[in-house]
Amino acid sequence: VQFRNETEKVSGLVGELVRGIRDIKMLHAKKSFMVKLEDSIKEQNKIDLHIIDKMDYYKELLKADRILLFEFHNGQHYSNYRSALKMSASYEVYRASLTSSREKCSNLPIAIMPRFISDITEKGRAYCKNIEDIKNEMGNSYEFKKSIGIKSFYDLAIRDVCGNVIGFVAVQWEHEQEEFDIKELEHLAWHLEEAVKELTKMDHDLKCHDSKKSLFSILKK
Repeated sequence: VQFRNETEKVSGLVGELVRGIRDIKMLHAKKSFMVKLEDSIKEQNKIDLHIIDKMDYYKELLKADRILLFEFHNGQHYSNYRSALKMSASYEVYRASLTSSREKCSNLPIAIMPRFISDITEKGRAYCKNIEDIKNEMGNSYEFKKSIGIKSFYDLAIRDVCGNVIGFVAVQWEHEQEEFDIKELEHLAWHLEEAVKELTKMDHDLKCHDSKKSLFSILKK
């Protein structure tokens, strides 16, 4: 009987020791993840500010009224489970007298502007000096762009490290443009493309941190 009691005591102590080690490991994992998350937030904020600064600089250089950075994304699914691809403006700068158009430029199905999307993905750009020029050929694009006050635009594709088009930068004017500064427009697109690549890499690194567990899976324990 005494031997059995001693064995039970030892087993209990071992169990407590194992649980203690597990708790210490989980505490360390949570702390490590939170430090990594905080560092990622700070780093993303630096990149966000860099993107806005570049967009603001080129807005003045190009005498544009508004510049937006659009990204393609999956807007869940249609009823037949087909992926509902959409595009949204992630960043925006605009002239002081204007108001934001980001809300109108969020979750737009790419299917409503097929010709415009084709130009972006196949040619790498879409532009128009006078919005009336696309009224017949690109009716949906015409109606949408005119609804947010655009008279002229020049949009350039943004690509990932593999060369896939993942979005575009939209430079807009409220007045008809006679000429475009192609060189500076392409410089703008290059700067934003590099910044988006950094954001993508940072997001990937965060997801792969430690044992590749999500924040939720770590914190819920």
